[in-house]
Amino acid sequence: MAVDPYAPTRPEDAPRRSVAIPPASGWRAVRPGDIDPVVGPGRNGVLFGTPGPDSGYALTLAGWFHDQITVVRPETVHDAETMAAQVAMRRSGLLGRAPVRADVELGFTLFGWLGDAPADLVEWRRFAMAGVDHDYPRRVGLVEAIPEWVVRHSLDQIRARQSDWRHLLGLEAAS
Repeated sequence: MAVDPYAPTRPEDAPRRSVAIPPASGWRAVRPGDIDPVVGPGRNGVLFGTPGPDSGYALTLAGWFHDQITVVRPETVHDAETMAAQVAMRRSGLLGRAPVRADVELGFTLFGWLGDAPADLVEWRRFAMAGVDHDYPRRVGLVEAIPEWVVRHSLDQIRARQSDWRHLLGLEAAS
């Protein structure tokens, strides 16, 4: 804003010269959560998971299925949403993109929360998934046990093999 020409100014009111700020120093990814571009996103470790862009969006996508989920006590709808989102985060991280609806639907389908599921899957799932939404180590352990080839399959391929759910979830070898 310009100075009013009628306001008297004094020399001591003039702005002072400031000290020159040096240029910023180099930056390196050295914090624990940073992904080193040399190593890449394929790093793995205990409970590290599969990092990918905007993975938290999977929880929003899982909420869209809220009315379609079939659970059996003691598991809850929140357990189902959290596990499906965790599968979607892994799948999207492996593919190097943000999660999409098909990723979350694959998670719900793998564990049999959408539509018809084998009775033995429902029986296993109801106790294996109870309270998993508040148990990060157990949740990541269950998702990381799923073979990578399963996570990379299409939704139709998983639906066709749903009777072989133990193999799909990494609980036993192929029969």
